[in-house]
Amino acid sequence: MKIVRLAVVLFLLSTVATYAQYTSRVTSGIDLGTGYYDKEWAPSVMYHQELSVKAFPWFNLGWGVRTAAYYTGDKSLVPDNIQSKGDSLKFGRITSNSLSVLLGISLKFGNFDIGANTDIMGIAIGVKRNAYYAKNAFPTGESSDYYNSNVPSSPNFFNVVPLAVEKNSGQSEVFVRYWINERVGVKLGYVHGRQTYKTDVKLDNNQNMFSTTYDMPYVAVSFPLYN
Repeated sequence: MKIVRLAVVLFLLSTVATYAQYTSRVTSGIDLGTGYYDKEWAPSVMYHQELSVKAFPWFNLGWGVRTAAYYTGDKSLVPDNIQSKGDSLKFGRITSNSLSVLLGISLKFGNFDIGANTDIMGIAIGVKRNAYYAKNAFPTGESSDYYNSNVPSSPNFFNVVPLAVEKNSGQSEVFVRYWINERVGVKLGYVHGRQTYKTDVKLDNNQNMFSTTYDMPYVAVSFPLYN
C-alpha cells in the first residue's frame, strides 16, 4: 500500500513538474507618474498585470487599470466632421479625470521592460465649463443662435478605443521600465492622449463632440506587488 501511495505521489509530482514547464507566470505592479509638455499635465496611476509563458519568459501580454487626468490652460477643440471644418470650441481651462481598462505588450530583457499599452474602455468626468463656439457667421446654419458664444460642455463620459476612435478620451503609451532592485523601478515613456468634450446642445452638422490630442514625455516610479 505504501508503495502504491509513493507511486501516486511521484506520478503527481512528475505531472506538476511537466505542466509547470508550460504554465504561465503572472506579475503585477503599480506605476505612479506624470506626463508634461508646454503647460500641459497628464498625471496617472496605473495598475498592471503581465502574463508570460514559461517557454517565452521575455514576452508578456498585459492588462490593467489606469486612472489619469489631463490639465491645461487655453485650448481649442475641433470636431472630426469635415463638414464642420473651421468650427472650434475654445476653453480657458480643461480639467478632466478618467478611469480606463487597458491592454498592452512588453518585452523583458534583464532588469528592463520595453512595452506599449492603450486604453480599451473607460469613463471620464470633469467640471462642466462654458466653451466659446468659434464659428464663421456665413453661411448660417441650424445652430446660429450659438455662433461666437459660450456653450456648456463637459468631458465625454463613456469612451472606447480612443487611439482609433476620434470621439473618445483616453491614453496610450510606449515605455521603458528599469528595475533598480526588487522593490522599486523607474519608468520613462511617451504618452499620446485624446481629450473629447461633449456640448449640451447639437451644433452645426449635428456636431456635439469636439476633441484635441496631446503628446508628451512621461516619467514614473514603479512598484511590484508580487512576482
